[in-house]
Amino acid sequence: MKRALILGLALALAPLSAQAFGAKRVEVAKGEEVWFAEDHSLPMIALVVSFPAGSAYDPQGKSGLATFTAAMLDEGAGNTDSKAFHDALADRAIQLGVSTDRDWTVVSLVTLSSNAKDAFKLLSMALSRPRFDADAIARVRAQMLQNIAQQDEDPAEIAGREFNRLFFQGHPYGHSPDGDRAGLSAITRGDLKAFAASHWVRGGVKIAAAGDITQAGLADAVKSVFASLGAKAPPALPRIGRLGAPGTHVIAMPVPQPNAVFGLPGIVRADKDFLPAYVANYILGGGGFSSRLTAEVREKKGLTYDISTDLTDMRRAGAWEGLVATRADAMQDTIATVQATMAKFAGEGPTPQELADAKTYLTGSYPRAFASNQGTASQLSAFQRAGLPVDYVARRNDLINAITIEDVRRVAKKLFDPRKLTVVVAGTMKGK
Repeated sequence: MKRALILGLALALAPLSAQAFGAKRVEVAKGEEVWFAEDHSLPMIALVVSFPAGSAYDPQGKSGLATFTAAMLDEGAGNTDSKAFHDALADRAIQLGVSTDRDWTVVSLVTLSSNAKDAFKLLSMALSRPRFDADAIARVRAQMLQNIAQQDEDPAEIAGREFNRLFFQGHPYGHSPDGDRAGLSAITRGDLKAFAASHWVRGGVKIAAAGDITQAGLADAVKSVFASLGAKAPPALPRIGRLGAPGTHVIAMPVPQPNAVFGLPGIVRADKDFLPAYVANYILGGGGFSSRLTAEVREKKGLTYDISTDLTDMRRAGAWEGLVATRADAMQDTIATVQATMAKFAGEGPTPQELADAKTYLTGSYPRAFASNQGTASQLSAFQRAGLPVDYVARRNDLINAITIEDVRRVAKKLFDPRKLTVVVAGTMKGK
C-alpha cells in the first residue's frame, strides 16, 4: 500500500518544467549572485533575495535584531509611511514577504509583469530608504513580544529553544531567530538602522528570479533595486567547535503531552555524503508514514501520532533533528525506541526496497517545487544559499538515482549513533 502511494504521488508530480532545468547564472555586478529561469507562459515575475543577515549576526544582548529589522521591511520607506506603503502594494497586487533564519534574511517579491516597474521601485525604497518610524517600531516590537509569550506556552517551542542552546554550545546559532524579551526590549531605532545598513547589502547577496522577464530586463531591475546598497559583505560567522550535549534534558512544564526535540551533529551541504544522508534521513524518519521511526514508534507501539526528522544545513554546521510528542508515562519508552531504531538502521542500513521507494519519491516529488514562478524562484534561492552550482537544478535527480545501498549504509553508520543523541523534553517524564 505504501509503495503504491509513493509511486502514484511521484508520477502525478512529474514532469519538471523545462524553464527550471534551463536556469542560468546572470552576471550583473560584483558581489551579486543572480540566477534566472525565464518563463513567459504567465504574466508574472517572482524574485527571491537572500541577504547575509540572519539571527547569528545578532549582537550580544540584542537577540532578535535581525528578525526585528526584517519585520520592518514593509513598514514604510522614503516619503511613504507604513499605511501608504501597504496600500501601494495592495493596489498593484504586489506580494512582498520576508523571513529570517540563522544565516539569512530572505525577501520574496511576486508581481504581475505589468506592475514590475512599480514593484521593483517599492522594493528598492524598502531596502535603501527604510523609515523605522517610532509608531511602527512600537507595533512590531509588541507583536514580536506577543509571539514570544505564545511560544512560552508551547512545549515544542520550549524544547526547540533549549535544544538549540545546548546543541550549539555558545555559538550564535544557539539563540532563537525570534529573539527573547530582554533582547527585543533593548533594541533601539539606531540598532535597526545600523543593522539594515550593514546587512541589507550587495556584498554576498543572492538573487533568484523566475517568470515573465528577459535577461536584459532582469539585469536592469537588479541594478535599479540594489545599486544604492552598500557593497561590503558582513564578516564571516565564527566557526563551530563540538556540537551536541548527549543525554536527556528535561524542562518541567505542566502540560498533558510532553514534547521532545532530539538530534545529532549532521553533514554540511558541501560534503559529498550529504545526498546519501538526505536519502538515509527519508528512510529513517523524514518519509512521513513510510519511515522506520513511524513504523516503530507509532504503528508498532502506539506511542505517538507523529514523529518526524530532518537534515538542517547551515553555513557553519549541519544537524539532524527530530520532534515527537507523547504521554508523560511513555516518553522514556519513546526515546528508547528512537535510539534502538537508529542503532538498527546504523548497523544494517536500508533494504533494497526502502532505497528504491525513497528514490522514487524524492525524484518524483521534485517537480512540485517548480509548479509556479514563485516556487521556482524559491527553489533556486534555496540552492543558492546552500552554495550549489546553478546546473545542480538539472543534475539533482540523477545524483539521487546514482546513490547506492552501500552509500546509504556507510553514511547511516557514520551519522546515526544513538550514544551521541541530544534529547530535550519539555513537560514531564514519569519517574523524573
